[in-house]
Amino acid sequence: MSKIYLCSNTKINDKNVENLSLCKIKFMPFKLDLNAYDALILTSKNAIKALRFNHISPNVKMQVFAIGKNSASSAKRYGFSDIYTAKNSLGNAFGLEILPFLKDKKALYICASKRASKLDEILCQNGVDLHTQIAYENIIKTEINALKAPPKNSVLIFTSPLNVKAFLTHFSWDTSYEAIAIGATTAAALNFICKPKIAKNQTIKECLNLAKQQLTKG
Repeated sequence: MSKIYLCSNTKINDKNVENLSLCKIKFMPFKLDLNAYDALILTSKNAIKALRFNHISPNVKMQVFAIGKNSASSAKRYGFSDIYTAKNSLGNAFGLEILPFLKDKKALYICASKRASKLDEILCQNGVDLHTQIAYENIIKTEINALKAPPKNSVLIFTSPLNVKAFLTHFSWDTSYEAIAIGATTAAALNFICKPKIAKNQTIKECLNLAKQQLTKG
């Protein structure tokens, strides 16, 4: 029977979904006084994990701009209360969306060492007083001996271009695979080997719904 494989660090409790954890997050040490900023920009829940890793307490008066529900929920659990959840789930569009709210504000963007979008460039070019803090790195695991390649006719969900690269580093692509990408950037990383389907919304939940539809069709 065909099965869904989720290439992501996010664990899903679903008997029909197999997790393929091919990458890992490495957090970096840094010091910050959040009271020195008016706004915090989040494009991943890993930014909040980075604050926790470095024992940095939240500034409850700080306005948070989160690119998705997962980032917003993580910020709320950590202690932030004034949270704006973006309508756009793509980095560049997210930057243009929040631009009007950042006028005359000192903003902090906590992010990964490598980023697909030009969010920080867009904000700086439009006059935002922005400090970018590199807080974590997403790297491919070198040892995955316990994991086996998905069988033929599997539906594979990819949540980032790096997860595509990690999969192809360790496994060979089978032409029977059906690929689902969480967004256009991830889909672009797959275009040279297949024609992936793209989720309407950039969430793992939406990807899983699409994957289950593909299994039903199959």
